[in-house]
Amino acid sequence: MSVSILEALQGAEINLTKNSNIQSAVIIGRSQLHNAAVLLEKGYSIYDEVEPLLEKYGDIENVPEKEEGQ
Repeated sequence: MSVSILEALQGAEINLTKNSNIQSAVIIGRSQLHNAAVLLEKGYSIYDEVEPLLEKYGDIENVPEKEEGQ
């Protein structure tokens, strides 16, 4: 199941607040937050899906800037 950037941010909030006593949840939350922030900085919408980009480019840092009209 692919999640949108908005859903990744919501998941990060849950993992970093409600599950903050579980180390693995904190690690996952930080990763979700990082991925969402990087994609937003690259021009993606909160409704764009994260997983297809990760599958295509292998790493969030390798995802190119979003071109207008995409």
